[in-house]
Amino acid sequence: MSHAKRIEVNIDGMKFYVMGNDNEKYIKDLAADLDEKIKETARTNYKLNQVQTLVLCALNVLDDFEKMKSDKDDLASTSDDKKEIMEKMEEIKDLKKQLLIFEEENKKSNKSYRDLQEKNNDLEDRNRKLNRDLMDKNQALTEAKEEIKKLEGSISNLEEKNNSASRRIIDLSRELENIYEEK
Repeated sequence: MSHAKRIEVNIDGMKFYVMGNDNEKYIKDLAADLDEKIKETARTNYKLNQVQTLVLCALNVLDDFEKMKSDKDDLASTSDDKKEIMEKMEEIKDLKKQLLIFEEENKKSNKSYRDLQEKNNDLEDRNRKLNRDLMDKNQALTEAKEEIKKLEGSISNLEEKNNSASRRIIDLSRELENIYEEK
């Protein structure tokens, strides 16, 4: 089973942690591209506040995405390099996913970054504690399994001795019967 990686990216001066199985360089490149688009939007629309800039940038990205979707059939039929087109479409899908994540974070922008970082640190501390607890419990489980193996070995030895003793009792009972019969 694959484990998702936690990748830190900075977009418009804000730190985000992206969870996924994608290549870290790829995720960081996507974040850098989005950051550049936001900065470009801010430069060309300097009177907008941060939220307005982000929304306008999101609209521009969606506009680009929709234009690419409408041109997809034309490009696919006229292009000899279908692999490149499919890669571009995957990049668009990933950008759209990133945009959705960014929009969700933007909705929460009324909270300060410091509060979010503090909560994140608390969660990481709890996660480390839970991991330590899990490791301790796994160690205890391993020790218990070893003890069970030892006890199973002891049980096996005792069962052999019991069987041996039972056979001996049967043999002795037969001997006693033979002695009583001889008398």
